[in-house]
Amino acid sequence: MKLSMHSFSCFAVLSTSILLASGCAQQRPMVTAKAEADHAFRYGDYAKAAPAYLEIIEQYPGDADVDFRYGVCLAKLGNYREARMYVEAAAAAEPKNFEVTAGLAEVYFQLHDTQKLVQLLQDRGDSMQSQQSFLLLADYGVRLNDPDIATAAVNRAIVLSGGLDVAPYLKAAEVAASVGELQLAQRRLRQAYTIDKKNQAVLQGLAEYGIAAELTTGLPPID
Repeated sequence: MKLSMHSFSCFAVLSTSILLASGCAQQRPMVTAKAEADHAFRYGDYAKAAPAYLEIIEQYPGDADVDFRYGVCLAKLGNYREARMYVEAAAAAEPKNFEVTAGLAEVYFQLHDTQKLVQLLQDRGDSMQSQQSFLLLADYGVRLNDPDIATAAVNRAIVLSGGLDVAPYLKAAEVAASVGELQLAQRRLRQAYTIDKKNQAVLQGLAEYGIAAELTTGLPPID
């Protein structure tokens, strides 16, 4: 069957229109993809959230929050190497976001990149005077079975606290106890008691060592 030139032109236009319509149908609104991804992410359905976030990244790259959440999804699904790329991009874009920093630290930990892990948290802690970053580094020091990392980090957190927050002292007591330095652990708890005499974690810690919460229990926080 032969097509006239007019018929051929109409067929070509119709075919192009069908292809364009098909392409548009495949690209749903990104707000829909984001809502689906965020809902799945919120409820821990990372296998469902990941492709929805990737869909957004492919259409509109450069969103730090989407990069981070996609990286977390990959990490939760065990793909730490690829997760690293996306979480590092998010951390570079939002260096003050502690959630992103913590997420990247965990990726480094899972990849056994201790040097990058320590460097990240030390840099964030020093550049932003972030007590939180040093406390997290102390946690990783314990997990890495490296008391030197843990002790140095928690001591830095104590300095940054200015003797006003019990958190670094509690962490210091935990670190000291983990390496058998029980006298130091007790001293840190007694320093914490001076800061907040009603703190239940402090009172429980003292009780575990048989130390009564009395007027003479407290020690100067900064030494």
